[in-house]
Amino acid sequence: MSFNPNQGRKFAEVLKETSRVSEASSKEAPSKESSNYIKREKRRPYTFSLRPSARTKLTEIAKEHGYSSSSSFLNDVILEGKLELK
Repeated sequence: MSFNPNQGRKFAEVLKETSRVSEASSKEAPSKESSNYIKREKRRPYTFSLRPSARTKLTEIAKEHGYSSSSSFLNDVILEGKLELK
């Protein structure tokens, strides 16, 4: 394998071009204030007691409504008022 002196220059040019592209893309990225950034609350674990049959029913209802977890379902039910009391 032989060394080509022009190969080093080509490599340097490619690196410069890559850095120009990344700088341009970072300048175009919208800030949180200007975009449709939605501030969400962080989730925290809470402990409460349920009967085993209630927990099973909660999991079934969450799956019926397309939720992957019962906590996500319960959160939406409480905050969005989807709970129907009989």
